[in-house]
Amino acid sequence: MNLTLKQEDIKNQLAGQFSIDPERIYFLNEKKPEEPWLPAEALITIARQSGEFQGIDETVAQYIQPLNQVVHSATAVDKDGRSYTRSGVATIGEREDLDAHALAAGRAVSAALTAAGFNPLRPGVVVSLDLKIPVDSAHAGLADEAQLRNKDLKQIHALAVEKNLIRIMPGNNKDMTAYRALLKEKFGTNTAAAFDATQRASLINHLSQLPEVIVDEFADVA
Repeated sequence: MNLTLKQEDIKNQLAGQFSIDPERIYFLNEKKPEEPWLPAEALITIARQSGEFQGIDETVAQYIQPLNQVVHSATAVDKDGRSYTRSGVATIGEREDLDAHALAAGRAVSAALTAAGFNPLRPGVVVSLDLKIPVDSAHAGLADEAQLRNKDLKQIHALAVEKNLIRIMPGNNKDMTAYRALLKEKFGTNTAAAFDATQRASLINHLSQLPEVIVDEFADVA
């Protein structure tokens, strides 16, 4: 992939300041082309340099065969001993330029660090190179499980609307037939309300990989 001059500059700044491999700095977000994406080992390197953590661990958690997904788990323990564990999910073959395990591991570590109130790649920090400063206490609220659940469910709903699984009808009513049918087919339930963090991450990843869905595809699923 050919990088823009701005992307090259961001990559070189990150690599130079934190002694990470520049070839392991990616730009995966088409909607935010100047947003860098780092694999687990690079994120862990930056977080350790910050002095904000006693330990950071990442491991393979499971393989979800029906969805062809791999799940990684990451735990960050901050300097006060608080522990934050989050999951990262990727679909096998999701991208040609990155292995699914690398994607899932990076997502897990990024989620755990963000939950701990430390997001080295939040918007704006690359330009100032102020990456070692953790996010303020307002952002640390992501560690609260109820807030995390609500955030995930909002993202799931937005993706379902984007993929035409939830249709907004006249009067702002919602036709959720196709969405509930997909949940039933893939997850054995017609609601994500009781999903744990890993299940929500799995659903978010699955919805993200779908093309725009024709509603009739799921209309007859029991």
